[in-house]
Amino acid sequence: MKEKILAIVEEYKKSGSIKKTAGTMNLSTSVVRKSLVTAGVWSNSAAVEIAKLRREHPDWTNERIASEMKLSVQSVHLYTPYEGMEWMADSIDNVEEHNNEVIDSGKCGNAAVWTLTKGGLLTISGSGPMWDYTGTCWGVDVSPRPKWWARRDGINVRKVVVEEGITTIGQYALNGMITLSEISLPKSLLKIEGAAFGGENHVKKIVIPENVPVIPWDAFYLNVLLEEVHIPAATRRFQSYSFHACMSLKRMFLYGDAPEIAATTFDMCPAGALTVYHRENAKGFSPTMWNGYKTKVF
Repeated sequence: MKEKILAIVEEYKKSGSIKKTAGTMNLSTSVVRKSLVTAGVWSNSAAVEIAKLRREHPDWTNERIASEMKLSVQSVHLYTPYEGMEWMADSIDNVEEHNNEVIDSGKCGNAAVWTLTKGGLLTISGSGPMWDYTGTCWGVDVSPRPKWWARRDGINVRKVVVEEGITTIGQYALNGMITLSEISLPKSLLKIEGAAFGGENHVKKIVIPENVPVIPWDAFYLNVLLEEVHIPAATRRFQSYSFHACMSLKRMFLYGDAPEIAATTFDMCPAGALTVYHRENAKGFSPTMWNGYKTKVF
């Protein structure tokens, strides 16, 4: 077993792809994933988070971890080391998570371009708005999708950096990107189009830049791991389903007066879990509640 795992790790170091490794070695992708975890190689953000929970809570079962992460038990099992082989993780060098080699690039607006590194960093730069795309928040592959979405070479977007100069995040542009865990947005941003960040991902915190007036429809639809959101004073309106099923949402910081919301803005967000923080002199908040959610001054 040890020799097999070592061979899988070496092949993965060459290809950087679970699917390619599985194909080359005539194995299932699940065997490759489990072997990499056994060796201490974190192939995506889910593996990292599961490993972290195992270290912090060694008594937790796979079922408990699955419940905490809003994942299936089968998914957690894929990132569970082979029994009795966990010691290998201390003796094998991890594959570099942040490989900066650019493996693809292209246009995503009339004056906007993108690059993607082997380590999963998507950088959007240039000026003006991004193009709009089509899709659904359930991850259905509908054309046209941006080229960085669901790549067949196994390179997954883990972090997105939108650089200064970009003014609009396109419709569905960063939608349904399950491995995405971090988003950085520029001060130049003026508009977010519908469903831009919707669908399941691993993002836990988002900071909206200071000049965005509207949180659009389905903006963070089904971001089930999202815990904290910062909304600038310029934002005056939340559209329908903008935070639908954000079931982990605990903290929302509003830096201006209370925005106008739709009846479905917070659809399926647990009322007891979310606290809305606002400035002391902000208008539209009661001392203890806002639209059914607890409030606190910060």
